Amino acid sequence: MVAELMFKSKILKFNAIILIAGLIFVCLYFMPIARAEGKGRIVKWVDSHGVTHYGDKLPAQEAGRNNSEMNTQGMVVKRNVKTDVSTEQEDQAKLAAQRKDNILMASYTKAEEIDLARDRNLQMDQASLQALTVQKENVAGRLARNQKSADGFTKRKKPIPPYLSDELKLAKAESLKIDKQIADRKLSMEATRKRFAEEKARFIALKQASTPEASAMMPAPPETEKAAPAKTVAAQPAKPVVKK
Repeated sequence: MVAELMFKSKILKFNAIILIAGLIFVCLYFMPIARAEGKGRIVKWVDSHGVTHYGDKLPAQEAGRNNSEMNTQGMVVKRNVKTDVSTEQEDQAKLAAQRKDNILMASYTKAEEIDLARDRNLQMDQASLQALTVQKENVAGRLARNQKSADGFTKRKKPIPPYLSDELKLAKAESLKIDKQIADRKLSMEATRKRFAEEKARFIALKQASTPEASAMMPAPPETEKAAPAKTVAAQPAKPVVKK
């Protein structure tokens, strides 16, 4: 049993030695090749003055500039192109605007439909505004009644009860809150009107661009030829007949 274990241990050690030797051989064989390939590549770039340069690497002052890597045969094996963030953002903005125009043209068939859509969107805001107005009137009435009661205590030179003082503070806070909600709702309605007005103007512009007037595309009709005025032939006197 001990002999068998020793034999297996020797086999494992032998396999480990072979594996390590194989790894060393691979490293020694492929590393010089990789270095040679790296040294054999030529970097080509164009500076800010339009002058083309060649070298084994891009200089530090030219870092970030577009360049190409070529092998010893002059074939381009890699292109390093610097991404222009501003150009990419402009392209994305153009695509977003195009998608917006496509959705706009697919949503409506005529400009009047945009006005109807605007009115539908304003209905909820208008209903909320009316409800807030009624609520503000109720709070204002409650505040006026409580203030009248407080003035009565003051005239009688009596302290205002705590419950009445708290009610006055609560009514004033509610009134201020409602005022803010009304202002926000009006701003929302104004933004809705502005948005639909911009969409309508854009829709009309796109519609006119896609369907130009027929009169602008067709040639002008030829002018009608005027009839030549009739020539007036003066009556000539008859020749006398001579009898023979």
